[in-house]
Amino acid sequence: MNKESQIRAMLKVMSEGIYEKEHILAMTLLCAIVGESIFLLGPPGTAKSLVARRLKLAFSNANAFEYLMSRFSTPDEIFGPVSISLLKNEDRYERVVNGFLPTATVVFLDEIWKAGPSIQNALLTAINERIFQNGRSTLSLPMKVLIAASNELPMEDEGLEALWDRFLVRMVSNCIQTESVFFKMIRQKPVKDITMPKELEITDDTYESWQQEIHAVAIPDNVCAVVTTIRKRLREEALKDGNKNMDFYVSDRRWKKCFHIMQTAAFLNGRNYIDLTDIPILFHCLWNTAEVIPSIIDIVAHSLTGEIDKKIDKIQKEIDIAIKMKSQPAKKEEDFRNMPEHFTLVSYFYYSICNFPHGKCLFYKADYNHVDANNVSDGILYRDDQKKSWIIRAIYTGTPFDYKVRNVQNVKKIKLQKCYGGIIIDNTPYAFERANPLSVLISNSLGNSQELFGNSFFTEPTVADNALSLLQKEIVPGLKKIQRLFAHTKHLFLSDDDKKVVKKYLDQCDIRTKELEVVIKNAQQLL
Repeated sequence: MNKESQIRAMLKVMSEGIYEKEHILAMTLLCAIVGESIFLLGPPGTAKSLVARRLKLAFSNANAFEYLMSRFSTPDEIFGPVSISLLKNEDRYERVVNGFLPTATVVFLDEIWKAGPSIQNALLTAINERIFQNGRSTLSLPMKVLIAASNELPMEDEGLEALWDRFLVRMVSNCIQTESVFFKMIRQKPVKDITMPKELEITDDTYESWQQEIHAVAIPDNVCAVVTTIRKRLREEALKDGNKNMDFYVSDRRWKKCFHIMQTAAFLNGRNYIDLTDIPILFHCLWNTAEVIPSIIDIVAHSLTGEIDKKIDKIQKEIDIAIKMKSQPAKKEEDFRNMPEHFTLVSYFYYSICNFPHGKCLFYKADYNHVDANNVSDGILYRDDQKKSWIIRAIYTGTPFDYKVRNVQNVKKIKLQKCYGGIIIDNTPYAFERANPLSVLISNSLGNSQELFGNSFFTEPTVADNALSLLQKEIVPGLKKIQRLFAHTKHLFLSDDDKKVVKKYLDQCDIRTKELEVVIKNAQQLL
């Protein structure tokens, strides 16, 4: 049985009778194999301790230790009582550790923030170095994972920051959200003791061999590029007004551990390299306060298409500049107003807009003189059933139409800006339908259009052509590749909610590519 099938079968056994906690259980198992600690934030009664008990089943000959902390908890209750006989007879201060944290494979500490300083300090050493100083002896701990839980986060300025930073994975454990699942839990009969088939258990030898192989998992450049985008966004968020810098702070040590947990996830999913499907694990590794969880999810999910977004932004900027340069050479505003009639007139008063996404669209000719090439103007878009067209009008105070605007129903407000050969509507350029090219050439021969922008009316649309080629050959295929990757993944450590979040952001990027294609094709007619 391969690793992926083994882990999947283990999770199925361990999650029996546990509802809507499968992802948390999977992540605790991942942390156990990585050797990291996990913190569960949630109210009482959400199966946090049950998750810890089930996790013990994953390992051969494993022991579990769990304890509910209080302000009055002492180190004796966690690490074992002091041996009176050794203290009396041999003058040695040592604890009886059997049955306590120092001998446990899986440790669960509830209400951990109520622990006193002496317990916290000992826990720090246990988590960091996997050792416990028992008098004069140093014990090597078999602990594979520490699962901590609380219904609150650590208070600021109480010296808990160092302990909080040691929990690499931080997850929210809520009550059951789906009504059908809730009543399935209500009707469930008591679950008998769960046992793990011997062939599925992770032995100590297997665990050690996995550690060596995990470190050999490759970290590709495209994953590094995504993390670079995340780090940049985190720094930007930290500088925003109202945000605390430490809320978005991620230390180099934490980043190192983040890559290690992604390597482990890749390894357990049967890969010898990290890919983009491992990135959403960072949803649960980078937040420091509950308030910033939505921002962290946005940053991580958005980073998956970070390189694509950069290319889209660059193309959009280049086209905007090209259109602006094409529109600006006119030395006098009246050059625009006195443009020769190269555009097709519809019903004597309208220019026809090419490639408008909602169908036939007309722009009122007389309004063109009131739209500026340098500044954005207000306009409206409405449906004219008589003309069976969408109509665009510019809004400018003091015209007869200004009164009509205030009384038209179902009107959409838009932003307009003049550009060479057409109009920019809500940042998307559109060309006006041109008249017969022969008449344009005749007009040009008479010298009416050469003076307009200092060059020929028709130019090679190199910027738009190059942009369309880049879109079709690199951007769209790159996005489709990421979409297919997530659509077909059976990642052990991604929940359905994680996949839905990623899909939402990939769909948004897909919409951007389609909008960019419209912009490019319109620009081809304008440039």
